[in-house]
Amino acid sequence: MEAGLNKCAALANKRPIENHPSHDRTNPRGQGSQPVLLTNAVVWDGQGGVQENVSVLLQEGIVKKIDSTIEAPNGTKVIDVKGHVVSPGLVDMHSHLGVGNWPAFAGTEDTNEMTQPLTPFVRSLDAFNPSDKGIRIVASGGITTVLVLPGSGNLMGGEAFAFKLRDVPTTSNEDMLVQAGTTDPKWRWMKMACGENPKRFYGAQERMPKTRLGEAYLFRQRLDDARVLLRKQDDWCAAATDLQSSGGARMETPFPEDLSLESLVALLRGDVRLNVHCYETHDIEAMVRHSLEFDFNITAFHHALDAYRVPDIIKRARNNITIATFADHWGYKKEAFQASPFAPKILHDAGIPVALKSDHPVLNAQHLAFEAAKSNHYGLPLQEAFKAVTSVPANALGLGHRVGSLKVGYDADVVIWDREPLDLGATPLQVFVDGYPLFDEQPILDAEPRDEIKTTVAQDITAAFKQAEGKKSFLIKNAAYVLTADQSYSDVQHQILVEDGRVVCVAEDCTAQKLRMATDEALVELDVQGGYVVPGLIAVGSKLGMVEIPSEASTGDGIVRPSTSRDPKDVVLAVDGIKLGTRHLEEAYKGGVLTAISAPVSDNVVAGVSAAFKTGADTLLSEGALLSPAVALHLQVGDRFKSDAFPTVSSQIAFIRQILTENAQSDNYYGKAARGEIPTIIAVHNKDEIASLIHLKNTHLPNARFVVLGGAESHLVARHLAAADIPVVLSPSLCTPEAFDSIHCLTGAPLSNGTAAHVLHSHGVKVGLGVSDDGLARNLAWDAGWLAATSPAKSLKSKDAIRFVTTNLLDIYGVNSEANMAVWSGNPLDLGSQPLFYFSESLGIHEAKQ
Repeated sequence: MEAGLNKCAALANKRPIENHPSHDRTNPRGQGSQPVLLTNAVVWDGQGGVQENVSVLLQEGIVKKIDSTIEAPNGTKVIDVKGHVVSPGLVDMHSHLGVGNWPAFAGTEDTNEMTQPLTPFVRSLDAFNPSDKGIRIVASGGITTVLVLPGSGNLMGGEAFAFKLRDVPTTSNEDMLVQAGTTDPKWRWMKMACGENPKRFYGAQERMPKTRLGEAYLFRQRLDDARVLLRKQDDWCAAATDLQSSGGARMETPFPEDLSLESLVALLRGDVRLNVHCYETHDIEAMVRHSLEFDFNITAFHHALDAYRVPDIIKRARNNITIATFADHWGYKKEAFQASPFAPKILHDAGIPVALKSDHPVLNAQHLAFEAAKSNHYGLPLQEAFKAVTSVPANALGLGHRVGSLKVGYDADVVIWDREPLDLGATPLQVFVDGYPLFDEQPILDAEPRDEIKTTVAQDITAAFKQAEGKKSFLIKNAAYVLTADQSYSDVQHQILVEDGRVVCVAEDCTAQKLRMATDEALVELDVQGGYVVPGLIAVGSKLGMVEIPSEASTGDGIVRPSTSRDPKDVVLAVDGIKLGTRHLEEAYKGGVLTAISAPVSDNVVAGVSAAFKTGADTLLSEGALLSPAVALHLQVGDRFKSDAFPTVSSQIAFIRQILTENAQSDNYYGKAARGEIPTIIAVHNKDEIASLIHLKNTHLPNARFVVLGGAESHLVARHLAAADIPVVLSPSLCTPEAFDSIHCLTGAPLSNGTAAHVLHSHGVKVGLGVSDDGLARNLAWDAGWLAATSPAKSLKSKDAIRFVTTNLLDIYGVNSEANMAVWSGNPLDLGSQPLFYFSESLGIHEAKQ
């Protein structure tokens, strides 16, 4: 009875602290750290404030002072940041870091306990691996605090824990907890999920839940079990207290407990912050309904790509729910298909807190700041976008008094940035956690003045282009930069003369060519006022046109299964399965991607033959839609393509050697590839597998035009690739060590001096960039811009980067595209620019609809 009464007292007093920062608080995690004074800083405080030319003192794990002048204590390390932005460490409130490890091995995969749909009793703490290679990579992006959640396969996934991303001497995951060493009552966190994930997994086993109906019942059933136990506990405490006060008999039964329900009872008591994975409007509404029925709060809806459509439903809840969402990740399943990149702005305007998160390793959390930058591009105000990765998630975690803000009294989790945090390619120069620096010190150069992005979106320009809709002959004037297949950038204001859809002049003055044109009507002249004119971007390596929603088989051509057939007649042609007019193609088109080169979707070593087509076409019968029905032979090598037919990588390469050498003189696709009449695109990441393919070309197929697609480790054999004249199409452009075949990936500063693209380019390898996620094809210009912005010693120029996604790909794939050109409001590599108008031989001038 005494033990039970102690538990009753603990329940009555167990309430987490209020989120009020204290100027005199201590941080036991930072005791013994050397004091650091950052001078000449521009402070972004994470709460929307910006302070110019101030100093920041970090001492014993706390931000001690922010002022224009600070007298440093003895022993202080002084760092002159020379006008760079200093900010709080970023907070990622949805991560599977440490439970879904890099590289991914079966032995370290601990994200979901998928043995039953209701597992609120498991804890991410018990699986978090402090040796996960991803921890240091993520921290290198300025992320200092993460909430590590169980996965979304179960309705009730389990208990989550918040970690600081700093190695501790004990190699203890418990010592990495944000709350380690503190004595205050602590928040707890829980993960639940609704919608497709649980019903797909368990429904495939003919188990409940197979439908959303079953999901709702199981939620309510288990919550009711917890409510019954809560009432039993309260009744027991009331009876025991009465007995104690009356001095009467003792309780005959022990305090009622059930370990499987303990965390749910804590949720109903208000001690747990609940994070719910939900996408669709009706799933969100169902969870709000459950919260009202069982009297608990939902702290945040995660992913919630439909939330922007139902702000009124979200506001029916008892508390102000945060939406923890993606900036623009979408389309990978039905419930992610209605997403809009404008959602963060819409939610913000509706008064709903917005946090941006990674779902690491779904997105590489190293680039969490880029998520905020993209939301800013789509209308979320700059500082609100920065708050979405700092103070907003910190507040949602109940840790807003400690992390997510750079204010006096907060934890000394601080980032020094090489440029403004939401600029494309922004990279930390140094990251502090609890006042401890995480990376080697490097010299800090004076901050460069931030260029204001010039955009030519004036109404007169828009009106002029609309009036010229469909015109195939016209003159563009005052283009600041022009790049065509055989032209380079220039600072000279250019004219571009187009006759019947073909570029016939690019010069300072095209008057002479204009006078020679035979036309019966006045030539339309268009002043782009310093805009950029570049080729349409090209999407390769994607499934664009081949599948619309990967999880819905009805929306795609299907998957080519593994086969050991060497008959060339069995080679599949993508052109036979292309579907146009889809939303993925529409979004790519809006982002300046005018051409796609897609291969069949395949698990086979021989994927098939790709086709080149226009992304804006309605069908392949539309004028000029099909640029080439047979572009390249596509092959695939590596662990991902092992099968019963090809159980080893060596058998895959042996098969490639056989089909190409034995058909070298044949008039089929294998023969054309062997003779170099069409390129051979080989999907491969591992350095040794790439080396084997280089050897294969050098010894057996000297005329073949091999191309590496993927290439995470290609930088390690860059010299040999250059010697063999083998281009590399990097996909993704920024790799991660997600698998064993890419463990040597270069993740960029501050951990590596550049990335694979920079190394390959420096060795003279022709580089292209592929699209690894169809939904993000619209970001292809930014992928190129990132590489230009982060180039060591600025050796990779803008013109080179734009060629990575335009003319280099035309050369690599051997496509003679018609003149697909785009007029951009500014430099395509800048986040603030966008395509305004396109022109082509078949369609003339047409608007780039946003």
